[in-house]
Amino acid sequence: MRQNQKIVLLVGSIIVAVLIIVSAIIAFPRDTQRVGPGMMGPGMIGSGMMRSMSVSVDSEYEFFVHMIPHHEEAVMAAEILKENTEREEMKRFAEAIIRTQSEEIEQMAAWLEAWYPEKDHDINYQPMMRDLENLTGESLDWAFIEDMIPHHMEAIMMSQQLLSRGLVEHEELASLARSIRNNQRNEIRMMRSWMVQWPGNAQATESGNRTLMLWIGLISLLALIILVVLLIKVVFSGPTPGVSSGKSAKGLLDMRYVKGEISREDYLNTRKDLES
Repeated sequence: MRQNQKIVLLVGSIIVAVLIIVSAIIAFPRDTQRVGPGMMGPGMIGSGMMRSMSVSVDSEYEFFVHMIPHHEEAVMAAEILKENTEREEMKRFAEAIIRTQSEEIEQMAAWLEAWYPEKDHDINYQPMMRDLENLTGESLDWAFIEDMIPHHMEAIMMSQQLLSRGLVEHEELASLARSIRNNQRNEIRMMRSWMVQWPGNAQATESGNRTLMLWIGLISLLALIILVVLLIKVVFSGPTPGVSSGKSAKGLLDMRYVKGEISREDYLNTRKDLES
């Protein structure tokens, strides 16, 4: 390869690599946590949450007095969602929450009255979910899911505490707690899948593309460094000592002998010296 061709190849490779790196820097992800209109990813607490998960139950009685108002809050939020959402799947979801949790509230209230009539049935319940009254459409759907996922997680946590700590005194309550835990786990999976599927999640897709471009840029930079090192070695390295020079000397000797400039004896002696 001629010297000027090598230089052109070197410069061209550098230009291509620089363009790729610049594109990756421009696409660097600046907001990888934003998932939709809210600021919550799966398993995170929504920005509108009024309190985080903090309830711990130590008896059947505590399970009742915490879970009943907890369910009531979910039903109230679902009623707002049912009336104002524009998505059919959200309307069906709201109806399922209203139906299922209203039945569970009625059952728990009856057991609480029958099993613990002498105890106070009221507690100072602190809401977990934001006020959804003034929200509609897309904003309502996202706010509901962002708040309902951790809300469900707290119900699962209370149910699991009741079951795993051996607090159950009535087997029918154990059956209800398992049902709450399993149903709400499934609903969390469903809500998280919606968060991924809905168009409002385009920001997350864009961030993923930016991250991919960043990795492409970094790999290109590494490839550029290796390429520059190799090309510099090729461009500026001379012939290998003792190999190319030796071959040139023998070639020159052969040429002089063919032209009759040296005798056979001189040719053979000189060749012997070059090969030694």
